[in-house]
Amino acid sequence: MIHAVIFLLALASFVLLLLATARHQQDWLRRKLPRAASRALRLSGFVALALAFAVASAGLGWGYGAVAWFGWLTIAAALVVATNTNRERIMRKLRP
Repeated sequence: MIHAVIFLLALASFVLLLLATARHQQDWLRRKLPRAASRALRLSGFVALALAFAVASAGLGWGYGAVAWFGWLTIAAALVVATNTNRERIMRKLRP
């Protein structure tokens, strides 16, 4: 269960960080968000990363928790990058 929480926090953090970038906002949201909203997304992404590390270290110990955290970060980042790379195909399937 702890691994699922770490993964979901890492995934959410990378999605927030992706959407904090103006280029990706235009791609995914079809508009550029105000600067304050971008900062809030960026801050939320970093807070989620820190929270994932806190959960990992509290639940699994410092040594194993850090290793598990990095592993789940890698998987979450790869998933976000793969999704962003295939954005056009995903958006095409979501359109009616």
